[in-house]
Amino acid sequence: MDSIRVAVQAYILALFPQSPGRQPPRQQTRPRGLRLEALASGLALPSFWTSAEINDAFAIANRIWARAAIEFTPVTISQRAEAVPADEGQMWICFVNRLSPRSGIAVAFVHDLPSNEGGWGGGRIAAVAEAPTNALAGFSGRILAHELGHVLFDSPFHRDDSPSNLMYGQRHPRVVTADLLEPDQITRARARAQVL
Repeated sequence: MDSIRVAVQAYILALFPQSPGRQPPRQQTRPRGLRLEALASGLALPSFWTSAEINDAFAIANRIWARAAIEFTPVTISQRAEAVPADEGQMWICFVNRLSPRSGIAVAFVHDLPSNEGGWGGGRIAAVAEAPTNALAGFSGRILAHELGHVLFDSPFHRDDSPSNLMYGQRHPRVVTADLLEPDQITRARARAQVL
């Protein structure tokens, strides 16, 4: 099986609540002592991810997707800040429209997201949320692999039959072996990866 490469633009993304006259800073760095500003349903800023943590997450995700001969590379990492509505539904519309690339995929690494299990994926964009220092080893890479699965299947749906499947609906840090893919999932993922 020939390997398929999917280019990735990764963002260390700070999310700011949208307000009249307020613009996010052009460059975001890891702040010292900055208090998190809560948005609707728990969304917060800034992102505490580092380039090294993002590269580690992609290394784990690529090991999982190697079963399908899919590799997410090259991964370009940059910092970005976005002002989004403090309303969950409107936030997603704004977020997805601004970050979706014309080719390849975009992955945003944020501190928190509303109403999710650690991430979100669909279309040409995924988001991974957590404070990496608080996670079990390898968990952020497995969450990333799961969210990339939503992109590769172009579907929001989870599997409800086997906790060992990568796309099982209930992700949990202690389920560190939940990374299996079935033959039909591999076929679907490869077909989608070829057009990204």
